Amino acid sequence: MAIPTSNGASSSSKKRKRVAVEEPTRRPKPRPKDVPVVTKAVILRPAPKPKKTASSPSDGSDDDDDEDMESGSDEENDIAGHQVEMLQLEEEIINAKTATARTKALGTLLKKLEDESEEVVIMTAVGLCRTFCRLMSRNQLTRQKDHSPEELKMVKEGKEAYINYLNNLGSLLEGGEGTSLKLAMRLLKEESIHMKPSEDYYFPFLTYGLIIKYILFSDSSDLVTVFATEYVYENLDLRLEFFKAIPNISKDVPASNTTFSENLCSILYELKGFPTTSEELADSALYISAPSKKKHPLFQITTHQRYFQETWLAFLSRPLPSKQRDILTILPKRIIPHFPNPRLLMDYLTDTYNTGGVTALLALQGLFNLMMSHNLDYPNFFPKLYALLDKDLMHVKYRSRFFRLLELFLNSSHLPAVLVASFVKRMARLCLSAPPSAIVIVIPFAYNLMRLHPTCTFMLHRVLGKEVNYETLRKDGFVDPFNEEEVDPMKTGALDSSLWEFETLQSHYHPNVATLAKILSEQFTKQQYNMEDFLDHSYTSMLEAEMEKKTTKDPVVEYIVPKKILYTEDKKDDDSQLISRENVLLDFWDFE
Repeated sequence: MAIPTSNGASSSSKKRKRVAVEEPTRRPKPRPKDVPVVTKAVILRPAPKPKKTASSPSDGSDDDDDEDMESGSDEENDIAGHQVEMLQLEEEIINAKTATARTKALGTLLKKLEDESEEVVIMTAVGLCRTFCRLMSRNQLTRQKDHSPEELKMVKEGKEAYINYLNNLGSLLEGGEGTSLKLAMRLLKEESIHMKPSEDYYFPFLTYGLIIKYILFSDSSDLVTVFATEYVYENLDLRLEFFKAIPNISKDVPASNTTFSENLCSILYELKGFPTTSEELADSALYISAPSKKKHPLFQITTHQRYFQETWLAFLSRPLPSKQRDILTILPKRIIPHFPNPRLLMDYLTDTYNTGGVTALLALQGLFNLMMSHNLDYPNFFPKLYALLDKDLMHVKYRSRFFRLLELFLNSSHLPAVLVASFVKRMARLCLSAPPSAIVIVIPFAYNLMRLHPTCTFMLHRVLGKEVNYETLRKDGFVDPFNEEEVDPMKTGALDSSLWEFETLQSHYHPNVATLAKILSEQFTKQQYNMEDFLDHSYTSMLEAEMEKKTTKDPVVEYIVPKKILYTEDKKDDDSQLISRENVLLDFWDFE
């Protein structure tokens, strides 16, 4: 007899809200000794209304209160009736002698999972979990050699009903129901104990894969967080099987499913403390019983790293632009060190660079890490880094991050002086149109680079020693040897040029900029500047510094203050010393 089922597609379409639970008020019937302990379910029931006393005044609302009490009583009676019916059906399933009787009782319970009442659905889900746990413990869901044909039929149809039940739990997981997660994980543990094909280690990967799939489809971020923090992060076996399942699940999920990608990103992004040695694995907690073999793949670090790599590559192949910066930030320290072959990330980093902006900069950071730690040959690294130095960089909010990373990339005395000179000259040229908050970052940075590469100081000596007077030479048609349009920093001709831009900054209107620019005309006695003292400068910080500055004398102000600025004088001003003249500023606002 066929079991009435509802497939995963139909069940998953029903979104259910999470229902709060509390301890049941009814004492459950005693269970046989072989029944495993299952997560308790609780059904919310309305609290009974207090009865009116004889002395309480009547305000005409007695009839309404009576109706509310009768309604609450009816709801309680309905829930109690469902509980009694469910317990009877459980006993029929456990004690059934024929496949027909068991199938009929299971079908009745499974149909209740489609009830409109959330309370009935949760109560039924808990009852079915308890029922299937009892069937597993009695070996009534696994084939035995001494089974009769009728018993084999009962096992077959019982498994079909169990799969149907798991799909219905998946519908609840997708809807964000927290109780269903506990039920599903309880069934996973019972399967590992009672349904393993042999006495060796057995993990129910099919059931676990179904749980992972529905959780990643869930609209509830809280449920995803609970699954990650209480199960995946805490248990070695659940984490490894999670990594194994993701590549296969991801293949069947369309790239347009952003919910799946965002949930997967939240789990992987918060994964910290990944083990680095096999000794650490031996001390980790397990959700199910440990394998008897000490050299089992579960305790081999290479196994974990291989599936960790496959999971991340599967995730990075999915479009998720909003999370690119977060992923690139953790890539050098939390992802690349655990990859058996980090070079597989080169295509991803190269494609990410093409998006531009701070994302491109972070992508170059990952490539630089591969070059320094994993001998990656990437000849286009410095040309791509040089291309990021443009006039827009001086005005964006991630300017400080850029210079921190730029200091990391260029902080090597083995770099060619021609290459470093191009970066110094490019930054000096950008200072001519940059705000003061950016210039005070560039000047100490250029000082450190020239201190590390003394050859570049010849660019400075040319202009300070008056060997090249560009103001005069421009009149004669002289052109700066520096080619600003060249994209290859090795061919710009910067080393043959000079840093006349820094001399110009010595007369800058902002005193901080002028003071810093003058240090380049002095002897380089300081080893280097600490860039952290300058990177956080902004308009706000500079304004606050000016406001808090203590002045030794009063500033000079105009003696005679005009009384009229933006409108025409109607009569002669009383102050005879004020010269009457046309209001030029007013003419600017005349649009006729």
